[in-house]
Amino acid sequence: MSPPPRAGRRGAFGGRSGRTVGVMSTVFDLLEREWCSLARDPGAARRLADVCRTAGGATTLAGVVTHVRGAGPEAADRVLVALVRRAVTGDALAARVLLQLLLPGTRNLARRWWALGDPDERAAAAVAAVYHRIRHYPLERRPAKVAVNVLMDAARELRRNVARSAGAICTPVADVGASAETGSSDPTGELVEVLADAVADGTISADDARLIAESRIAGARIEVLAARHGVSTRTLWARRQRAERALSRPARAS
Repeated sequence: MSPPPRAGRRGAFGGRSGRTVGVMSTVFDLLEREWCSLARDPGAARRLADVCRTAGGATTLAGVVTHVRGAGPEAADRVLVALVRRAVTGDALAARVLLQLLLPGTRNLARRWWALGDPDERAAAAVAAVYHRIRHYPLERRPAKVAVNVLMDAARELRRNVARSAGAICTPVADVGASAETGSSDPTGELVEVLADAVADGTISADDARLIAESRIAGARIEVLAARHGVSTRTLWARRQRAERALSRPARAS
């Protein structure tokens, strides 16, 4: 079993994963197509016989996933623990099944961490982060709530990636809005969080947040960004000003 491909809301692993559009569907579609082969492979189920027994006597990996998504938190976690126990010792198949269970949460990470690049890059980064955390899960320290812990650790890893790629902020965080004035010792990460929250609650669009990040965090010149997007410098200045005014409104600072 090779690592997941590196291309392109219901809880951490429950329910439908939802539709995606554009390029971001690429890596997730590859995983789903791979899963179609694994899900009912009797040989794969035999390799994870102990996991299948824990999952109510499932006879296929599809049955394991169905059991987890329909089970209560404790019963579901018992299956996740069985999977991650194998995954951390090098069982790539167990890691792949756990990744499949966490795909809905992984999609949410890919949508949230827009600052990592275009949709394809975000999807690949999110899948890689979740898979890495599965393979290095600290089971002895955290023997419960596996899904939540993996996704939280992956989110922290993605945030560090954003901070590393962004570099130093070129203007004070306070210039972007009152909600960023927290005195944080990690202003880059703080600004990223402010922008991510603003996108999540609909205050600004993902495109406007990316514009602020590229210019205010990464230091790209507006003239360069305008040329890249095929718009005038004046238009892009106006867009950024509108977005920053939206961030500065008292409703967001309260």
